[in-house]
Amino acid sequence: MSGRDERGDGKREGGAGDGTRRLRETIRGLLGSVEESALDGATDWVDASLQRWGEATGLRRFGQVPGRDQLTRVGEPVELSAPVGALRRGRVDHVRFHAGGRTLGEAPVERDGIARLIWTPDARATLVVEATPVGKSGRTFERPASRLVLQVVEDEPVAAVDVHDVLGASPARDRELRALAERGWAVCYFDLAVEQRSAEAHEAIAARGLPPGAVLSHAADEIDFPTLGVDFRRVFATTTLRRVRARGAAVALVLSSDATTVEGCAAEDVAGAATLPDEATLVELEAGARAPGGGRLAAMTRAPLREGQALHVELDNHAAREALFAAIDEAKERVHLQLYIVQPARFTDQLAVRLILAARRGVRVRLLVDALYSGERVLGLSNPLVNGLGQEPGIEVHAGDPIESPGDLEPLRLKNRDHRKLAIVDGARAFVSGRNAGDEYYTGFDEVAVFDFTPHEHIPWLDAHVELRGPLVADVERCFRGAWTRAGGDAFEVETPAPAGESAARLVVHLGVQDANGLLAYEALFDGAEDHIYVVNDFPVVDTLASAVRRAVHRGVRVRFLTGSGLARRADGSFFPGPRHRELFEYLTKRRLEPLMEAGVEAFEYATPPLEEVVARGGIVRPYVHAKLVTADGRIASVGSANLDATASYWEREANVVIEDPAVVGELEGRLEAMIATSHPLDLGSEAWAREATKRDLVARLWPEAFYS
Repeated sequence: MSGRDERGDGKREGGAGDGTRRLRETIRGLLGSVEESALDGATDWVDASLQRWGEATGLRRFGQVPGRDQLTRVGEPVELSAPVGALRRGRVDHVRFHAGGRTLGEAPVERDGIARLIWTPDARATLVVEATPVGKSGRTFERPASRLVLQVVEDEPVAAVDVHDVLGASPARDRELRALAERGWAVCYFDLAVEQRSAEAHEAIAARGLPPGAVLSHAADEIDFPTLGVDFRRVFATTTLRRVRARGAAVALVLSSDATTVEGCAAEDVAGAATLPDEATLVELEAGARAPGGGRLAAMTRAPLREGQALHVELDNHAAREALFAAIDEAKERVHLQLYIVQPARFTDQLAVRLILAARRGVRVRLLVDALYSGERVLGLSNPLVNGLGQEPGIEVHAGDPIESPGDLEPLRLKNRDHRKLAIVDGARAFVSGRNAGDEYYTGFDEVAVFDFTPHEHIPWLDAHVELRGPLVADVERCFRGAWTRAGGDAFEVETPAPAGESAARLVVHLGVQDANGLLAYEALFDGAEDHIYVVNDFPVVDTLASAVRRAVHRGVRVRFLTGSGLARRADGSFFPGPRHRELFEYLTKRRLEPLMEAGVEAFEYATPPLEEVVARGGIVRPYVHAKLVTADGRIASVGSANLDATASYWEREANVVIEDPAVVGELEGRLEAMIATSHPLDLGSEAWAREATKRDLVARLWPEAFYS
């Protein structure tokens, strides 16, 4: 192998990374006219100098990003990733992953600068995996791009140890960990800090002779998630724990001096303690050590699967409106309705009339709205429609999480909102939806007249809900009751209805900053897919889920996104008149979708079929897509309120129904395939895509991360 970095064949026509290109331009600017061979030598000299500096004691990690440690079970595929710095990127052809003299595999460097390898371990081990860049001529770079630890377990009990305690250099903790290793336990480590500290943790582990193991860092998983000063330690701890257990690891004990972490373990049915338990307890833990049963979804969400459901997923706004109105009109005892946004609209007036008529015939109506996004009890403001309904006998109204004073304008209160949209009628029929109270959510595309200058606000959106009957309705109503009593409403009894069909489903409830259940449900769907995935959504995909999508693509799963346009487009791609912020949001979402398309995701922008009253250029509309719908392998589908972005994953409260019935999901996927067949394919090589590239890049750089979704 070469003793210096490989620089390829000297031809860099569009292939150089940004760092190399900038370096070459800087040298040319300093020296004037320079031969290409001289530029090659200069960039090699700088890169070699950085490598020598990087080997110095104080700078040994300069320019090298720590790898993302992994823990998995024998036979369970795992993604190994290695970032390649911008300075090298233009000269690297691929990355070779190797450990202990064994090559695990090779992977190309993707356009985001990361090489990803899906590898399936065949034996228990703790491996230090190095990712070595390989140049275009096949010669390797001298210094690895990154190092990571891959810990592979089998049936042995696993102890997860808080990195905070390891960095604290406690002799007592060190003795406990060595004792566990001597008993045959596997020891791994987890870090709840928002910064990446795996390198420091590995140094401490090696220096003190502690059992080697993976350092599972949430900071390595989620690089674009600003916590805004909110304590997410419990969420990070339970999320890490569920992921490890879902891979088949028998985590039996969590050691942490942090009381919040230990408390979270109790909720996960895992022993948590500040110090090592006594001998009798350890024997008991060893005897009962096993991964949770019920499959990946059960392990990740802890939501029970209910049999005996009758389910229907509705994508047509007109049909959705008629179904909801019919249910309210047929109500005999009670209507429970939870909404995120309530805005002036024809639909909202019609909804109000039906609720009033129901109340006047003796039906008890409970209406819960999000205060901030419905404009009710916000700094003295009131929503006339919501307020008016509350004055009607038989209708009780509450606004959740009101903003009563300027002191309430702080990040946690503003971002931890209730995004759920639920309707439960007589405890027997329920709707779990993505639709708010407004015309764009409940108006059919065939119910509007559209010409070239129709405002974006008049054009409906593609949305979805699931209507259900059966025992799961009780779970939905209990979800509503929790939010209702939290907002000051009275408690009420919930009875479980009899089976109504042959389908099985579970309700995944996400309580905002208390858990990450929605995120984990989507991750389980992506990681469990074997053949194909459909995603119907138009929000920026959070990093964790984007990684899960890439893992699916890498193992041969066909992934198709049906997205929309933040600002509605005509058939030729031009925008209908609309607010500037909608256009900017369109550029942001497409920019965040771009790396997934580069990784192999097929993306389509939804287009309506030709309609009689659509006379805009081309006779169709490419509208916004507000649906939150994911399906996998014709077996599993998720429908509800949770987008795939950071806000839904961590901040807001959400509810999704996960359907596990091939008959229902297969029929739904048939409808999605028909929609995709007439939609607009997004092509990274097209002139239309290139035309908006500068705007996408600019908006992605300037959009504030804390409010990007």
